[in-house]
Amino acid sequence: MAKANKHGLPADRWDAVVIATHWLVAGGFVCNRLLNEAGGVWHERIGLTVAGLVLLRLLWGLTLARGPARLSQFLPSWTRVRHHVAQIRSGELSNQLEHNPLGALAIWLFWLGLLAVAATGWGQDQSWGDAWPLADIHAWLVDGLTVLVVVHVLAVILMSHRMGQNLLRRMLPLP
Repeated sequence: MAKANKHGLPADRWDAVVIATHWLVAGGFVCNRLLNEAGGVWHERIGLTVAGLVLLRLLWGLTLARGPARLSQFLPSWTRVRHHVAQIRSGELSNQLEHNPLGALAIWLFWLGLLAVAATGWGQDQSWGDAWPLADIHAWLVDGLTVLVVVHVLAVILMSHRMGQNLLRRMLPLP
């Protein structure tokens, strides 16, 4: 078993709620992006489930989460982002479980983007939905999130290599 950190969590792993919501949201996004017919019943159900999971993660991060999973622990700022970019350039990377500032910024973009995707998807079914270009906005948001997913995966691979450790393992649901 991994050594515990100061919050009583395994020092090299995220907690179960963070891991579960991460993979369920990722799976739901991929299903709706690649496998489901847009506007179909399953597309809508999965989209609303993803939104619910994001809200659950936010609620968890505000209330019961400990350590680096608390939302207050990874509020991005431009100062922290600039400092982190300088660390990347110099090769002085810290080995911590917390999200680095660029990762924190990406996480917030994911959460806000996923909630906006759900809202624009839901809005298309409402009587006022035709008055707004919600279908276009929905598609643009999904495309933007898809690019962010690719950047996220590449960043995990690159940072794992640069830091000499397997960052993916921290988010795997297996021991």
